[in-house]
Amino acid sequence: MRSVVETVVQRTGTGFKLEGDMRALLLTICAVLVAAPIHAQERDSTRRDSSQNENQGLPRHIALDVVDRYNRTAALRASGSLAIPVDGIVEGDVAVLNGPLTIAGRVRGGVVVINGDVLLRQGAHIEGDLVVVGGIIEGQKDAVIEGAVQWYRQSLAYHQEGDLVVADRETAAESRFGRAMRRYLYRSDRSRISLTTGGVYNRVEGLPIYLGPTLRYSTPFGRFSLDAYGILRTAQDFSWDSDGLGHDVKSEFQFGRDRGLALGGRLFDIVDAVENWHLKDTEVGLASFFLHRDFRDYYDRHGGAGYLRLFGGPVSLTLSYGAERWGSREVRSPLTVFRNGVSWRANPQLDEGKFRLATAAIAFDTRNDAEDPWTGWLIAADIERGSSDAASAGPTAAIVRDPSTVPSPVSYTRGFMDLRRYNRLSPEAQINLRVVLGGWLAGDPLPLQKRFSLGGAGTLPGFDFRDLTGEDDKLTCGGIELESRPAQCERVVLAQLEYRGDLDISLGRNRDNGGSSGGNRWPWSGLGFHRSAEWVLFADAGRGWLVGAPIGEMQYRGRTLPPLHTFRTDLGAGLDFYYIGFFLAKSMSNSGEPANFFVRVRHRF
Repeated sequence: MRSVVETVVQRTGTGFKLEGDMRALLLTICAVLVAAPIHAQERDSTRRDSSQNENQGLPRHIALDVVDRYNRTAALRASGSLAIPVDGIVEGDVAVLNGPLTIAGRVRGGVVVINGDVLLRQGAHIEGDLVVVGGIIEGQKDAVIEGAVQWYRQSLAYHQEGDLVVADRETAAESRFGRAMRRYLYRSDRSRISLTTGGVYNRVEGLPIYLGPTLRYSTPFGRFSLDAYGILRTAQDFSWDSDGLGHDVKSEFQFGRDRGLALGGRLFDIVDAVENWHLKDTEVGLASFFLHRDFRDYYDRHGGAGYLRLFGGPVSLTLSYGAERWGSREVRSPLTVFRNGVSWRANPQLDEGKFRLATAAIAFDTRNDAEDPWTGWLIAADIERGSSDAASAGPTAAIVRDPSTVPSPVSYTRGFMDLRRYNRLSPEAQINLRVVLGGWLAGDPLPLQKRFSLGGAGTLPGFDFRDLTGEDDKLTCGGIELESRPAQCERVVLAQLEYRGDLDISLGRNRDNGGSSGGNRWPWSGLGFHRSAEWVLFADAGRGWLVGAPIGEMQYRGRTLPPLHTFRTDLGAGLDFYYIGFFLAKSMSNSGEPANFFVRVRHRF
């Protein structure tokens, strides 16, 4: 069994007419969405409070209020899971420690839940207040709550003295130094000199270090921000020229707080990734630094752009126009922890020249939590119109294009869309769907910087990243003809489906056995680790192709989707410990492919 340590990310685009098998694909996707329970299709009515940072701890006055409510005389008290059936009536308050609590009947009083979720069924009725800390509330729209609803993201750190719950002061209270730093870091008006690692550790520039002033200023009508960074690229053969130095300057005027418009501009000389939607920046950087494996290709971008952004609620629309010069980058010799004597995969020679880019991008986000979503939609889509009066073409496989026939000037239109749906089925389970569409829409063939590929932990983990054999390559559309194996597909489709279930873990003493830590919580949970793991089952399907006169199973006309039997598929399973996950995936479409083991940072998507 091959072992591979990789990771994953987001985005997409589309723009071709649906015919034949594409209708079948869309019908399948719609069936998955419709099959979810009706209440799961709606936005979670209990949106996580973004003003409360989970790492700051529960405010002291709230911790004391919750503990006081719990310690009062209650008609029904439980430690662990509790369910009140449809015909159940509780004559008084309900107090639950380490839920979950499911209510389908009536509570003639208030409800307080510490470090547990609350699931309200259709017809649930609470005559008093509902207070929840360290959990979420599901189904609030289906219930009647006569009192106030209070919900806090942070868990309560506590211990028990007999039958009483006592808040831990040292973890609930914030230190004087911590309060002072938070006031400084999050105050609306400030200027300072920032030193940060603004990019990803990679094989062409090492660790890019960003240094320069930042300014934040609030006005009665909005905000102003300025970030002016110089970039130092730290690869071993550093030089004081354009290879070793760069800049990134961005300024924005925002009119309105929760909704309004923003005007901004940017001047840059940066190294950018060809495809940054496969894997998260963190995962790519860690794999490069520790394992000497880089899962992206890179190119130079030097120019400027201006933009207009409209925002309000869960939707934002951004229109931008810019001019920039593209150039290729050579592999350098950044230091890595392991396998430092092994050669890097070559960075491909890409298209070069001056390009004008006009882009329209839309984002729609109704997730209940951006870091750990249980319900909601996330849609990111953009359309790009690019042109160049004179561009030189990089080498490709013979089937992809002949560089001598590449038109100059060049003009193309490209689309991309990343659609995700998170569905909570119960307090312990969820089913998530992701569909990515991207590709050529009109005009001349796409530049290499704007093409697509699949394969690896972020897309089809049953197939190794750029580890291709044979000529029938539906993952990069170029086979092994070029040593660097760049992304050469003009269109791509990817569908990912996963089912998650809770796997409670008790390591160390449980409160019920006299310990001071909460039930089902790890002894190091105070350091920020999730209190439970999740088991995950997943399936993926997708492929890339070229656009043009039909050529076997590699090139199709612009309004045609390849037959579904030509798609690459895999199945897998794993354990997700919130911050890190361990997974095993096996190709189903290519039985000869061995199983792949891979590690992910945070969730798969």
